[in-house]
Amino acid sequence: MSSVSSAATDGNGVELLAGVPAAATQVARARIAAVATPGAPATSLRVHYRRADGNAAGWQIHTWNAAQSPNWNGGWNAAGSDDFGVFYDVPLASGSGTVGFLFHNGDNKDNGGADQSYPLQAGANEFWRLEGDSTNYASNPLLLPVPDIKTVRVHYKRFDAGYSAWGLHLWNGSGLNAAALPAGVNIENWNQPVALSAMPGYAAGDGEVVFDIPVLNPQGDVNRKGLEFIIHGMPPNENDKDGRDNNIRVEYAALTVNHQIGQIWLVELDTTVYTSPPDLRQVSSTDARAVWLNKSLVKWPRVATNSAVRLYYSATGQISVGLDAPVQGADGYITLDAFTGTVPAADALRFKYTASGTVFSVRAADQARLPALHQQQLVLVQEDADGKVQNATTAQVAGALDDLYAAAGNVPDLGAVATNGSTSFKLWAPTAQNVSLVLTTSLGNSGLTRTTTEPMTRDAATGVWSLGKQGHLQGATYRYLVQVFVKGTGLVKNLVTDPYSLGLTLGSQQSVVMDLQARATKPIGWDQSAPPTTVAAPSDLSIYELHVRDFSINDVTVPAAKRGKYLAFTESQSNGMKHLTALAAAGLTDVHLLPVFDIASVNEKSCLTPSPSGAPDGESQQATVAATAGTDCFNWGYDPLQFSTPEGSYSSNANDPLARVVEFRRMVQALNAAGLRVGMDVVFNHTTSSGQNATSVLDKVVPGYYYRLNASGGIERSTCCENTAAENLMMGKLMIDSAVTWTRDYRISSLRFDIMGHHPRSVMEALKARVKAAAGREVQILGEGWNFGEVANGARFVQAEMLSLNGSGIGSFNPIIRDAVRGGGCCDTGAAVVANQGYVNGFFYDSNTSASGQSRGELMWQADRIKASLAGSIRSFQMQTSWDATLPLEQIDVGGIPAGWVLEPGEVVNYVENHDNLTLFDNNAFRLPTTTGHEDRARVQILATAINAFSQGVAYFHAGVDTLRSKSLDKNSYDSGDWFNRLDWSYADNNFGVGLPPASQNADNWAYARPLLTNALVKPTAADIAWTRDAFRDLLRIRKSTTLLRLRTAADIKVRLSFLNTGSAQEPTVLVGRVNGAGYAGANFDELVYLINVDKTAKQLVLPVLAGHALELHPVQAAAGAADQRARQASFDRATGSFSVPARTAVVFVARSASN
Repeated sequence: MSSVSSAATDGNGVELLAGVPAAATQVARARIAAVATPGAPATSLRVHYRRADGNAAGWQIHTWNAAQSPNWNGGWNAAGSDDFGVFYDVPLASGSGTVGFLFHNGDNKDNGGADQSYPLQAGANEFWRLEGDSTNYASNPLLLPVPDIKTVRVHYKRFDAGYSAWGLHLWNGSGLNAAALPAGVNIENWNQPVALSAMPGYAAGDGEVVFDIPVLNPQGDVNRKGLEFIIHGMPPNENDKDGRDNNIRVEYAALTVNHQIGQIWLVELDTTVYTSPPDLRQVSSTDARAVWLNKSLVKWPRVATNSAVRLYYSATGQISVGLDAPVQGADGYITLDAFTGTVPAADALRFKYTASGTVFSVRAADQARLPALHQQQLVLVQEDADGKVQNATTAQVAGALDDLYAAAGNVPDLGAVATNGSTSFKLWAPTAQNVSLVLTTSLGNSGLTRTTTEPMTRDAATGVWSLGKQGHLQGATYRYLVQVFVKGTGLVKNLVTDPYSLGLTLGSQQSVVMDLQARATKPIGWDQSAPPTTVAAPSDLSIYELHVRDFSINDVTVPAAKRGKYLAFTESQSNGMKHLTALAAAGLTDVHLLPVFDIASVNEKSCLTPSPSGAPDGESQQATVAATAGTDCFNWGYDPLQFSTPEGSYSSNANDPLARVVEFRRMVQALNAAGLRVGMDVVFNHTTSSGQNATSVLDKVVPGYYYRLNASGGIERSTCCENTAAENLMMGKLMIDSAVTWTRDYRISSLRFDIMGHHPRSVMEALKARVKAAAGREVQILGEGWNFGEVANGARFVQAEMLSLNGSGIGSFNPIIRDAVRGGGCCDTGAAVVANQGYVNGFFYDSNTSASGQSRGELMWQADRIKASLAGSIRSFQMQTSWDATLPLEQIDVGGIPAGWVLEPGEVVNYVENHDNLTLFDNNAFRLPTTTGHEDRARVQILATAINAFSQGVAYFHAGVDTLRSKSLDKNSYDSGDWFNRLDWSYADNNFGVGLPPASQNADNWAYARPLLTNALVKPTAADIAWTRDAFRDLLRIRKSTTLLRLRTAADIKVRLSFLNTGSAQEPTVLVGRVNGAGYAGANFDELVYLINVDKTAKQLVLPVLAGHALELHPVQAAAGAADQRARQASFDRATGSFSVPARTAVVFVARSASN
């Protein structure tokens, strides 16, 4: 045993044992060539680039494959300029092969961000590019003569050889000479592509097909610059454009024309139009273009061969590969044969997203060696007959590890578990060569500690390393020393915290043994307390989304030491807790906390709290906040570091590992005592970093496993950061086990999943079942079911996205109600943030000066979308539309999404405001006419929340929506400090007009924000805030009073809910819903009718179907102390069925039941 402190590390707890050989490393390189030279250097690639506006300032070229690859923010800068534009001299990593490249200016990319490529030729390499043009020109295209061309000859290569499944879309006006096509070839029909074999000159060659496209000769018209066409799938796959978003464009000036024929080469899933035969060989030991499908099958996309390949291995990571050279540094190899069988269906489905290529199999005699081989550097190599490398890559490991170590999914006690007088440590690290436990324990009461390093034992069946210790080591600190090969780095020893940490030291530097059943971790009364039983069905949920620091950091009634902390919630007499208690009494069921797991963005040891000042429309406040954004005490927290430990910056002492555990539980206890269940926002879809970075954990334990990878083996980042892959067995297990910890051990009652659509539905359903079993109660699961990124449209698996969750009982957020109520879309900027009015803020009936093209019909369409949401978005609910059709909601299209998209009401989460985007008040500040007074703005706020409260399904509200919360027009306040995220439970101020919002997120809106921030009609008074607070509570009371606004099932909604005032003759500014309560449990009324008049004038509606009904104003609104006295002016004439509804008022009428 020895102390780990003697190991030489790189400063991040990493000891480099054996580095990648010099031949495989990236050499240090200058970012800017010193001077422009007349000729391109033979050892580099010169790329000329011309921007349409002539301004290439800030534009870099990012390269990879056969060129050296800089990091994204350190791409190659221009080496010089000439009359054409700028040019770049790019160092090459290989003398042959293909260079991948992108032109970019920060995150602004040319060519729509599509990867570009250039095949290297012998000798000097030089080509020219025009902005937006994917053609590699061999010379300056501005100086080329008009070519004499009549035919474009296309060489098309598919690695799956499935040419019959693909065809051409051809059309007049594209440069095509349609008259020269063979008889019977029909063009301009998207649903009937022209078969490749029907084209003139068609021939099947060696690994490709060739065909001709006749073109109109530009000699007859100099404006004929090129040809456009599309290769796309035969039905039913006609929308698959073979990896391209745009048309294939052939620039004649780029072609070498002989005998009026110019040739191009196209490759499957490659957007480049090659003007010479491309060298498609790729050689690298640091990418991962192959994919293990299971333990014995590996697929190598874009490699077509029936020959065997070799899997080279090196225990010390010394393999280097170079094109047309033999492999160097390997300890040996095994041979993999081209697989001629059928890939198992489950594996084929899991990896359906991989491109065409060859599948290879490990020989039976070598399969027993695979576990040991995966602990080494592995490089897959295709060689020629002389043993020279033709293609080389590494393989993505998840498929192999999940197959080899499937038993690991059933290990119940990963992490540190202290029980019955002993402590076990278990870490899943199947690719590690060695793992040791570095343990620090106290020496009695001496104040001294001892650190030991002990080897752990590997279980061959699970890949789990374990070590048992005598004694209940509660409070001991530990890390693992993991010796593992890291692609691109070498063999390293990583000193890393436990992915299953239940306790952490300051700054997450060490894991802490934390027995959550130990008495010391439990506040007084913990074992005797339980969450409120206020949710009998998912539709009972009414949720208030709240940030721990926001809640109390500005509340002077909370002791200073507790402000911004978990313990603030224990101050039952503070303004904030009185506010929450009152909401609970009114009917709120859950408080949902923004991320409270361990996050990376706030320094737990020391952070700043800036105190800006300035004019209501000043710039100084945001400048002050921006200057300290990286060092202040605020962040939303969507940057996970450890998933299963409470965040330390919210505890009274982040240096005391026990404090955060006990205080988190005290917070839950206090909220439960106030009548509120506690939910939390969980962010399992990404981590804050990966690889060997200081804040990386998972990748230091099992490199390359926990993350979703792209075709080159790079980590996908569509979520913002490093996308995790819950489809991989042990990432899914980590997510589920963490959720169990929070729901069972911290009594979390509901979970909100950030970017849930990036998780598989199957994993989410397994999680839902596991947490219910572990917690011994139903735990509601909901999340963001957005459909985007590399997983979109089920590309990799059936997602937990809004259209794929039917019948799961998992809720997802409803963008249809949000956008119809608020106007526009979630992320409008610039002029659109003003012009795109919504249903409650004046569309058509109270247009602002920026609005145009508004119509009564479009207003009714907004009302239709809201009615669909009021009906719980149930797919089969029948509704009369504004165009007089009666349709099930699933047949009403809303921008590609059906208006009805769930099977049961618990699967829809209705909201009009949350932490993302503008607050409702700020949204309305932009979109209501500037002449709208502050009292009316408060009424508009309540109209929106009334629609939300009356909608069937889950009701989700953002903290402060009931106090007119403003972020001073900040649309993305994740890092905007306490200043822009302020909540005021004294109700004196709503935080509007505290300066222009941070420029980094809001500069596009500044011109529209400035005049609003100083407009006295916009800023609410304390009386407006108090009225909104009380009116919102009345809405909750109404919702709580009856299950008619919380119907349990889709069948109930279809039978009991109907809409009046529908069709083309409707009064479009009034929503009328009628719910039959006869015989319904918890209804308390035989009938309920709500009317929501969003117009600025009163409305009279005659609804004959209600004539004779004994309707009266709901008791909450009829009470003398009702918040909205205007609602008491509403009336109903029983004889005629006539209603009078005051301006901008939501009213509820009920028919009392005989027992009520």
